[in-house]
Amino acid sequence: MIYLTACGGGGSAGSAGDGRPPARSATPAVDDPAGARASAACAAQVRTLRLVTEDIYGDVARAGAAAMRKAHPGLTVDVVADAHDDPSLAAAIRADRAAGRGVDVAAAGLAMLPEMAGDLGAQPLSARSLRASYDQRALGLGTVAGRLVGIPTQLTTLALVYNQDLLERAGVDPKTLSDTDGVLAAAERIRATAGGIQPLDVITDGQQGQLLLATLANSRGIPLQDDAGRPTLTTAATREAAAFLARIGGYGPQPDLPILALARFGPRRQTAMLAMDLRALTGNLRIVAGDGARGPRIGMVPFPVLPGGTFRPVAQGSALSVLATDRCQREMATELVVTLLSPEFVAGDTRASSSIPLDTAAVGALSAFYATYPQLRVFLGTVGSLVRPPSWGGALGGQVAGALSGQVARLLRGADPTQSLAAAQTEAENLTR
Repeated sequence: MIYLTACGGGGSAGSAGDGRPPARSATPAVDDPAGARASAACAAQVRTLRLVTEDIYGDVARAGAAAMRKAHPGLTVDVVADAHDDPSLAAAIRADRAAGRGVDVAAAGLAMLPEMAGDLGAQPLSARSLRASYDQRALGLGTVAGRLVGIPTQLTTLALVYNQDLLERAGVDPKTLSDTDGVLAAAERIRATAGGIQPLDVITDGQQGQLLLATLANSRGIPLQDDAGRPTLTTAATREAAAFLARIGGYGPQPDLPILALARFGPRRQTAMLAMDLRALTGNLRIVAGDGARGPRIGMVPFPVLPGGTFRPVAQGSALSVLATDRCQREMATELVVTLLSPEFVAGDTRASSSIPLDTAAVGALSAFYATYPQLRVFLGTVGSLVRPPSWGGALGGQVAGALSGQVARLLRGADPTQSLAAAQTEAENLTR
């Protein structure tokens, strides 16, 4: 059994002029409380829909396809969930088109939305087509150049997980973990009182290194790229972020993989705090209990801001786009999107992956889940503050996030912060040409 404690934190939300999309209310007017459905004429005409997605969304996509087939007997819904990342998803869509197979719906990463709106031809969507229960504060993340081209579905962000018992022993109030100065002060107290336990592990696997750097820099309102999409990795905000990460790296070796970090935090009791993607937590929290042994009490707050910064956490996740251009195909594709966002699918996905539920009815259905994991509730309030991750252009732009994560990993292993940022800037410039 895992004992969990609820907690707060995270700072204040920003305004519409601070780099985030304009604020929306959670549930503005919609055309139908149950969401859009295709006309009877279009439902009779359309016999096949094709949905292309990354593998992480495959289970939800297949469940939604089954629901569409049940609602429309005789309809075929092909689900292709072979892509492992955004570049391979874009390649799959282009390959389908080259082979004469139209793609009606795509579930793509948030960073891919500018490409979806451009070369891949995502169609404008209307917020009025959604269910009344969909949390429309998230729609700014799916808007490109003033057009809604993606409906966010799976959303996650960085979390700072902590061992409540060790923090209490060190005299650390979790409320002080909302900024990096508070985290460093807590780390020093833990190092002085925890008998050799490392204060904090930070994971850089996949794109999490970029996510760390972007989240910290965005708290000062300075993203990792300018308005033209060029990398801006040597600003005062990124230098301060790099200095913080270098301090953390100085406490000891940092694991690359979430599973190793969870083992160090849980069964091995080697670390007091852990920074990682929220999405990796729910399915792995049982590891913390360690072979059935009584585990520590666990708390969680959103990843901290730089001192004096504003809470603008960078989101990870995906959005659903309609690529169909024929009117009836587009109507049926829109109904498929609404189906994929059904409260039961949103709730099931949240239980499986710690994603932030974007449906108020789904939140209501998750009472037992949040009773088991009450510390996850703090992320329900972050939706209106989330910022879309950087979108890197160029033929090799899809490699930038991994390259930046590699530079952050080297920084945590003792590389000079200034030199690491300069190398990251050069690498990003070369990849985005």
